[in-house]
Amino acid sequence: MSNEPITITDTATPYLNFIAETKPDWMRKALKSTGWMMQKEIKQGIRSGAPGGRKYPNFMAPARRAAFESAFGAKLRKVYQSGGRAEREAWGSKSRNALLDMGISARTIGYSPLGKLSNAVGYQYDKSKQSVRVGWLSNSAKRLGERIEEGYTKQITEPMRKKLFAAGVPLPKGKSMFKIQPRHTYGPMKTALQPKLKPYIEGKIGDYAIYGPAAQSASRRNYKVR
Repeated sequence: MSNEPITITDTATPYLNFIAETKPDWMRKALKSTGWMMQKEIKQGIRSGAPGGRKYPNFMAPARRAAFESAFGAKLRKVYQSGGRAEREAWGSKSRNALLDMGISARTIGYSPLGKLSNAVGYQYDKSKQSVRVGWLSNSAKRLGERIEEGYTKQITEPMRKKLFAAGVPLPKGKSMFKIQPRHTYGPMKTALQPKLKPYIEGKIGDYAIYGPAAQSASRRNYKVR
């Protein structure tokens, strides 16, 4: 799950122990840099739709999603409004990837994987625990993110059905719930990041030995991805 620790392989090497004891500022700075690198790669993984190389299940087609959200009061982006580009070019049930393959920009399409939730990924240094935590740090983002990772279902009520019908998104008569497939993020990303951590921090320490570091807050070779 997303709260399991990520640690540098074989953190107790004589070299890293020596650096931690004799050059604590180097270690602190290197570990903060590693936290920054991790959150950057996690964001990129989410936005690619295949974090850690594991592809997310297909998302709802953007044009259909726009109509779906509009039925519940969301403001339609211009591209999805009546007479807009989506209608003119018959985007219809085309997936986001299919639209990208047609040369349509991601900015125009919108609806990037997990939406704004990717922006909520961050890293946080905890001096008392001498650790860097990487992932969804706010409680609200963590709750939503873990729900998406686990998958969930939502019951379809009659008022929902009527709103969707009025918006031109009729549902099959026998459909009683929406099923959101699990979209695993941190498991695949931890697997992808694990072998990079120790080489990255050792590379940073090498840079500091040559160019000199700026003093930073205390940290230690411990990561938690949430």
